[in-house]
Parts: sequence; structure tokens; C-alpha cells
Amino acid sequence: MTRSAIVTGATGFIGGKLCARLLADGWRVHAIVRIESDTTKLPHEPNFVLHSYDGTVKGLAVIMGLARPDAVFHLASLYLADHYSEQVDALLQSNVVFPTQLFESMAATGVRVLINTGTAWQHYEGESYRPVNLYAATKQALEDILSYYTDARDISAITLKLFDTYGVDDPRRKLIQILGDAARSGETLDISPGEQIIDLSHIDDIVEAFVVAAERLLATCNTLNENYFVSGERFTVRELVDQVRIAANRPLQVNLGGRPYRNREVMQPIVPTSNERLPGWEPRHTLQEALPDLLSE
Repeated sequence: MTRSAIVTGATGFIGGKLCARLLADGWRVHAIVRIESDTTKLPHEPNFVLHSYDGTVKGLAVIMGLARPDAVFHLASLYLADHYSEQVDALLQSNVVFPTQLFESMAATGVRVLINTGTAWQHYEGESYRPVNLYAATKQALEDILSYYTDARDISAITLKLFDTYGVDDPRRKLIQILGDAARSGETLDISPGEQIIDLSHIDDIVEAFVVAAERLLATCNTLNENYFVSGERFTVRELVDQVRIAANRPLQVNLGGRPYRNREVMQPIVPTSNERLPGWEPRHTLQEALPDLLSE
């Protein structure tokens, strides 16, 4: 029997790769997108269905009824490393209001299985909860709201807290791409002193974590409310510069200390305990193996 999934955030890098994986595994995928979203790069095949979000719980419940999903994967969010006052409404709408409507529509239609997305930035300086920024605070607020739906409305959920991700075709301007561009151009790149540690996971490992989480929920009749970190390899920024320089096999002019650390820079990401890691999942890809493909883009 073909499984059905609803995916939010399908137009994003991780969400798009998750859709591709689910389709390859034989799922029928229903993507919920904003009316103004650019959907040109999404799959065009019979098992992929697009639905527009009309801003209401009723509209989402209609989609739930049509899709009858075995699992809902919530990846949509508005990410802002820092925010301006005029962006607060958009952050709350994207990261709190919309997903709460999503949970309510699930409860109203009897859809039980949810894989939610959080961030390691909810844990500044390794604390149990201390948001790095308002984005991270909205993620925590959503987890608190989700606790009500798991306790009172029978939604079974796992929240995956992500660190940094990378992969081929990533449209985001991440540090690896910036370093690769500097190696190709020969221009000098000003960056921070580079002593901060970053936790990097390959996109295929991230997608695998979402699939493993879904299987964990589908395998039990119990109502779960669990959260896990999805942690990969750790490097200082200085070490990452060296890795890119070696893989590019050309000079890489980097001015360490050319820029200051940003406000509330994460110098040491939280270190997950064994109980805080998703059971049945381990990273399989290394940055060293991936860099040649990443730098050839």
C-alpha cells in the first residue's frame, strides 16, 4: 500500500531533498506551499501534489482530508540570524501561527504522525534552553505548543534539532560555498578569527534522519513527544578553511580576523548526549568525501 506524506517547506533545500527521497521510496507526496512560492524546481510527476496554503485552519483541514497522510513532515520556517522590528510579524506567522494551524488541522482530521524541525540554536552556550536569536525562540515556542497537541490531541511527534547542513545544489550562501568561490576567484576573503566550532551534516544524512524518525513513529501505537539532535562532524572555522584549501588544490586567501564575531556567536554548539541522538540513525557522509563535488559546482 502506497504511503502518503504531507511536506511543508518543500521549496527549501532540505524540504526539496526530502520530497525527492520520499518519492524515490514510493511515497505519494503532498506539498503545502504559499501562494507566492516559486515552485518551478519542484517535481513534476503523478505522485507529487501541490496544495496552496490559504491562511486558515479550515483550508489545511481540507488538504489533510484529501491527502490522508500517514505522516506530516514540517520543515517550513522563516530563518533570520538576526531580525529587525518590522520582521517580527513574519517570523511569528511563519514559525508559530502556520505550524499551529497545521497541528490543529491534524487533530481535527485524525492525522497523528508528525516530524517537526527545531534548531540547535535553541541551546546557546549548551544550556537546556537559551535561544541564540528570535528565530530560535520561535522554534522553542512551537515545541511548547506541540506539547499540548501530543498530550491532549493525540498527535505523536518527533522534533529533529538541526545544526548546519550542506550538499550539492544548495542555493543558500553557506560558508563552504563562500570559501569555494574565494578559491576560484583568488580574492581575499575577510572572515572572523575562526575559533568557533561548527557542526556539519550532509543533506543525505539529514534526509535519512527524517525518514528514520517517521518510521519510529509509524512503528508504534503509543503517542510520543520526543526531540533529538541531528549532529554530524565538528570543525573550527579555521579547520574548515584548511579542508577547503586542500580539496580545492589552489591558494585560498583568507583574512582570519578580518571581520568580528557576530553578536551572540555560537562558539561551542551544544554536545548531544547518547540519549539525545535519534535511535537508529548515524551520519554516513564525511565532508572530506563531499568537498570535491561541492567545489565543482
